[in-house]
Amino acid sequence: MDSDYGVPRELSEVQQNRTLYQPELPPCLQGTTVRVEYGDVAIAADPAGAHVISHAYPHTYGQPLAHFLRKAANVPDAKVISEHPAVRVGIVFCGRQSPGGHNVIWGLHEAIKAHNVNSKLIGFLGGTDGLLAQKTLEITNEVLSSYKNQGGYDMLGRTKDQIRTTEQVNGAMATCQALKLDALVIIGGVTSNTDAAQLAETFAEAKCATKVVGVPVTLNGDLKNQFVETTVGFDTICKVNSQLISNMCTDALSAEKYYYFIRMMGRKASHVALECALQSHPNMVILGEEVAASKLTIFDITKQICDAVQARAEKDKNHGVILIPEGLVESIPELYALLQEINGLHGKGVSVENISSQLSPWASALFEFLPQFIRQQLLLRPESDDSAQLSQIETEKLLAQLVETEMNKRLKEGTYKGKKFNAICHFFGYQARGAMPSKFDCDYAYVLGHVCYHILAAGLNGYMATVTNLKSPLNKWRCGAAPISSMMTVKRWSRGPATTQIGKPAVHMASVDLRGKAYEMLRQNSSSCLLEDIYRNPGPLQFEGPGADAKPISLCVEDQDYMGRIKKLQEYLEKV
Repeated sequence: MDSDYGVPRELSEVQQNRTLYQPELPPCLQGTTVRVEYGDVAIAADPAGAHVISHAYPHTYGQPLAHFLRKAANVPDAKVISEHPAVRVGIVFCGRQSPGGHNVIWGLHEAIKAHNVNSKLIGFLGGTDGLLAQKTLEITNEVLSSYKNQGGYDMLGRTKDQIRTTEQVNGAMATCQALKLDALVIIGGVTSNTDAAQLAETFAEAKCATKVVGVPVTLNGDLKNQFVETTVGFDTICKVNSQLISNMCTDALSAEKYYYFIRMMGRKASHVALECALQSHPNMVILGEEVAASKLTIFDITKQICDAVQARAEKDKNHGVILIPEGLVESIPELYALLQEINGLHGKGVSVENISSQLSPWASALFEFLPQFIRQQLLLRPESDDSAQLSQIETEKLLAQLVETEMNKRLKEGTYKGKKFNAICHFFGYQARGAMPSKFDCDYAYVLGHVCYHILAAGLNGYMATVTNLKSPLNKWRCGAAPISSMMTVKRWSRGPATTQIGKPAVHMASVDLRGKAYEMLRQNSSSCLLEDIYRNPGPLQFEGPGADAKPISLCVEDQDYMGRIKKLQEYLEKV
């Protein structure tokens, strides 16, 4: 065991108090009998990609949905599992850390020990690297004691690499066989769960006994589909960031001379920015999805902000707060095209020093127009999944600089009568990533850990643990499992004139739904937020007392309980 992992933490008084909190379980997970009802065969949400997915995942596509039932449920064809032999389960953190991850491990540990005290939970140290190198730590109550309801992934550590090459997949299988694992649980977001689906398929084809289970844990909130309402960590990130934004709003209102440009985490989807805007009411939020849908250029966005600054100045307001999602740079068409060209040159092995001289004429013109700091950031090598290093690209500084230039121009021309424009830029990323999880994330993660045991007790492979009806009280949560392959889509894209390529099936990021209720709510308030200062401060993250039981606004306004709607439909059909 690596000396840095699994060592007891030194805890503050607040942290010690948190370790005493015991999350509850919904009725369907209580007791030592697993009752599972199988629903319809789960198929891809987009039928156009179904044949590609079924061809790529012949062993794990087209499996039924699973619902776990309470003891009192009267379902004659439910499968009742009361025999629980000892199992050996491996668990690994993949991707970026997200508050609540430790509670998934705690929940799974409690579940496997409650059903058979001889079962073992084995954690892999250092994420996928540890999985491939067979670096392990047996999870015990003693190891867990100072990590319950705490943030971070430091009990086991993590990597953000993918398990995608044949060599890596075979290495993972060799580890599972060497350690005689009955199941491997992968904690992560869209990329990690795509990897989990591939492992499950390969294991099934090779007749490897290890079952693979995925858990939806990512702070970006972009692993959303008809089976997954939200991810572990999203609530915490939004609450911590909303308080920081609100503090800035109060400061802006007090000083009355600064515009705060705040870039939020969130990769390519703007869920975090949307939720934080609903919670804290800044003057403006620019969502990547809006920009992409309207094909707005960097100059369009600059003009939008400048017009807002001018409208506020006419009301004698020379301050404001503007939220920008991290992935905005990839939603602006001309910047995205420039990034694609740069990535292509990286792929051909062109050195960073020579890339700018090999750009096409239009890309070169745009590149030369951009400030020096942005040029350097755009030239950074892409991430392991070929996406740009979004956390390093300071879009907020670029916009602030362009807005300042334009406002100075308007001031000289006499078309702007306000005060000199002053901008302060921030990136809210790492401040929230290591936060102590909210009560909702503690409960949700712990319940998902228990669901993982139910999945492996039912002998399922290639499934993701799911909990729906999350906006209701915990005793009404519905627990189940859905095949990861049914959450996949196939992205089609064109390169060059009229060429179409079909991409590999994957669990793709869900964008903000511009026809959804959460977005509609944002738009309804947008003009009053822009011109009035109706800032709202939800306060610091609470574990008890007022605000402790608050859930994400975007979760509560949407009707996403797909499993619940299926149940209702079944009840009506039976009556008919």
